[in-house]
Amino acid sequence: MIDNAGLRRGHEAFEHTADVGVHAWGARLTELFEEAAAGLIEVMLDPASVQQRESVSVSAEGLEPEGLLVAWLEEVLFAFDARGFAPATAKVTALDQGRVEGTLAGEPFDRSRHRPRSEVKAVTYHDLAVEKTQRGYEASVIFDL
Repeated sequence: MIDNAGLRRGHEAFEHTADVGVHAWGARLTELFEEAAAGLIEVMLDPASVQQRESVSVSAEGLEPEGLLVAWLEEVLFAFDARGFAPATAKVTALDQGRVEGTLAGEPFDRSRHRPRSEVKAVTYHDLAVEKTQRGYEASVIFDL
């Protein structure tokens, strides 16, 4: 996908033993975090089935980029599992040393309208690395199903 600044960003799912992973990339670290969250959302449910009627604020802290990414994704998962909020998109509003803030756009989960895909139990650190590359930032994250 090419964003309006002409910078490359995106994500893709991949199979991993009994789990599933998402490879995400973006020109900026904020884009990487948004794409990783979009990948997680797509693993959990069909975002096209969710109307963006409400927003939920999320924030997370972590010591290094990998820990911060896991904490961010855990907040997205928590919003879905514990709060019953079906996210369609995730937007990072601030990303500083050790802290990320953002919003999830979506609506309360309704099993009759939303199409769940996989039950994600946890975000893992297995083979996780946030890397600076020629095109920006990349990471692969495994989700425990």
